[in-house]
Amino acid sequence: MRLLAAAQALSTATFQLVPALGGVMFLHLTGDVAMTGLALSLSGLGQVLTAYPGGRLMDKLGRGPVFAGSAALAAVAAALVAWSFSLHRTWGVAASILLLAAVAAPMRQLSVAAADMHPAELRGRAVGFLFFASAVGALISPVASSVSARLAGDEMVAITWTWLVAAGLQVLIVPLMRRLRPDPMELGRHVPEPSVTYGTAGRRHSPALVAAAVSTYAAHWGLMTLAMALAPVAMRAHGHAVPDIVWAIAIHSVGMFAFSVPLGALADRVGRLPVMLGSLVVNALSTYGSVAFPQFWTATLFLFLVGVGWSAGVVAATALLSDLSQVEERGRRFGVAEFVARGAVLGYPVVGSVVVGRFGLVAVAAALAVSVAVPAWLIVRGSARARAWAAAPAESGR
Repeated sequence: MRLLAAAQALSTATFQLVPALGGVMFLHLTGDVAMTGLALSLSGLGQVLTAYPGGRLMDKLGRGPVFAGSAALAAVAAALVAWSFSLHRTWGVAASILLLAAVAAPMRQLSVAAADMHPAELRGRAVGFLFFASAVGALISPVASSVSARLAGDEMVAITWTWLVAAGLQVLIVPLMRRLRPDPMELGRHVPEPSVTYGTAGRRHSPALVAAAVSTYAAHWGLMTLAMALAPVAMRAHGHAVPDIVWAIAIHSVGMFAFSVPLGALADRVGRLPVMLGSLVVNALSTYGSVAFPQFWTATLFLFLVGVGWSAGVVAATALLSDLSQVEERGRRFGVAEFVARGAVLGYPVVGSVVVGRFGLVAVAAALAVSVAVPAWLIVRGSARARAWAAAPAESGR
C-alpha cells in the first residue's frame, strides 16, 4: 500500500499539470483564448480511448507490470510535451498531451490494486488511503513549477522544465511498481469473497449493483468537473478577484482528498449504497450552490462540499465495484467505469455551459436533478434486488 500510495502521489503531480498549465501553454502558442480548453479535452479523449483496454491488460498481465509500463510511457510523453513546447509546435504539444493521457490512463486505476489486497470490510479505507495520497501529490506540482520558474527566470521556459520534472517523476514510479511482489492480483486470489454479505440474491443480481456503482462513479466525476468549470466563471462574474478564485479551487481540492480515509471507513461501516446515495444528494446541491450564490465564502463552502461529496461517492462506488468483481475481471470492470466517467468529464462541462448560457440556473437545477436521479434510482433498484445494503459489516455478521 505504501508503494501504491507513492505511485499515486507521483502520478497526481503529473496529471495536475494538464489543467494547471495546459490553457496557459495553448494561449501562449496560439494567442487564441478559444484554444485554452484544448488540453483538458485532449486529456479526456486520451483516457476514454485507453481506459477499458488498460483494464483488460491489467487482468491479463497483472497490476504491477501494467502500472510500470504505463509510467514509463508517460515519462516519454511528458518529455515530448516539454520538447514540443520548447520548439513552439502547437500540434506537437496537442499530440503529446493526447499521448500522455492515453498511456497514463492505467495509473488512474491504482485503486484496483488496493482493492485486490483487502477484504470487503477494509476495502473502503484502503481506497480512501490511496486517494489521500493524491493530496500529497497535489502539492508536488506547484513546488516543481515554482522551483523551475525561479531557476529558469522566465515563465515560459519554466513550463518546459516543469514538464521535464514531471517526466522524471513518472520514471520514479517504474521501480516502485516493479517492487510489487507478489503482484496485488495474485494476493487478491487469496482474499475471501464477501459471499455472506451478498448471499445468493446479491450474486444473482450483481449486474444491478454494478450499474449503480458505475453510474454513481461517472456522475460524481461529471458533477465535479461541471462545478470546476462553472464556479470560477460565476465567481468572476460576481466580481471576485482571480487570486481569491484560486484559493477557492484549492479549498475544493482539500475537500476531494483530505477526508477520503474516514469516508472510506464510513462506507465500510454503514455500507456502500447509503454513502453513495447521500453523496449524490450532497454533490448535486453543492454544485448548484457553488454557481448560484454570489457571496465568496458561501460559494467556496459549496465547492468544498462538492469535493467531499465526490470523495465519498467515488470511494464507496470503487469499493462496491471491487466487492462485486472477481479478481480476474476487476480491471475490466474498472475500465468500463473509467470509460463512462471520462465520457462524463468530456460532456458535462460542455452541456452545462450551454445550459447556463441559454436557460439560466433553473435549467441547471433540472439538469442536476436528472444527473442524480438516474444513479439514485439504480442504487435503490440494486439494493431492492439484492435484498441487502452492500458490504455493511453489521449485515455480514462481522
